Amino acid sequence: MRAVGIVGVVCAVFALVAGCGGEADEAERPRTSATIGAATVDRTPEIAEAPAATNAPQPRPAPPALAPTPQPPTSPVLGTAIIETVTLGGNAVPDVPVSVRQMRPCDMAQLDIPLGATEIAHWDAVTGADGRAVFVVPVGCFRFRMDPPPGTDPVPEGMHTLFVTAAGQVVTGQLRFNDPAPAACAAETIVAELDDAGDLTADGATVSECDGSWAVIVWDVPGDSQRIVHRTADGWRTYVAFPHNVCWSTAAADGVPARLESYFQPC
Repeated sequence: MRAVGIVGVVCAVFALVAGCGGEADEAERPRTSATIGAATVDRTPEIAEAPAATNAPQPRPAPPALAPTPQPPTSPVLGTAIIETVTLGGNAVPDVPVSVRQMRPCDMAQLDIPLGATEIAHWDAVTGADGRAVFVVPVGCFRFRMDPPPGTDPVPEGMHTLFVTAAGQVVTGQLRFNDPAPAACAAETIVAELDDAGDLTADGATVSECDGSWAVIVWDVPGDSQRIVHRTADGWRTYVAFPHNVCWSTAAADGVPARLESYFQPC
């Protein structure tokens, strides 16, 4: 019991000391500590709120300017040029290379092409069996020419021109040739050279048994028109008009070829 009493006394002393010390510490603390505690600000960082999304329509960007639609070039006003290759007698000459050349400057009012004009376009073709070549060309002034085939005889006529003055107009130009000389045995040749043909012409005449020196010619006319003709230095001449009245022996002596014997009397 004595020990317990001592312990109790000691505890009482410690309690007293602790109590006094607490009061002294409390007296020495500044009174602002309570105030500071009350004014303490929550230092948790604030998170900025994102602006609220808006559903208002946004303006669309202006579309890029469209490039202008390309326009096709204006079509020229067109006409037709026909080139004919013919003989002086009007016969077609086929397979002739021809060309049409547009020239500037040109005088459409006077239908004239000055000597200093320049070619700005050209078209080429070959005439067909009818001696024609057809060109679709713009309105304007043109020169045309040909390349005569070997063996032909073109008429020298200088520069050839034509003019297309309105849309749809058709113009024709001619390139001419001399007619070929007829062959020696042609009816045209024999009749033209005979000095006693009278009113007989090559029309209706038929030539046979011709070798270039002797021939038989007959006309489609009433009566007996058959003749034996012979070509001399002066051209074709009538040997006999009625061979059936002449003896073959006489004809043979005159140089008539044997193939014509049947036309003479067998004497």
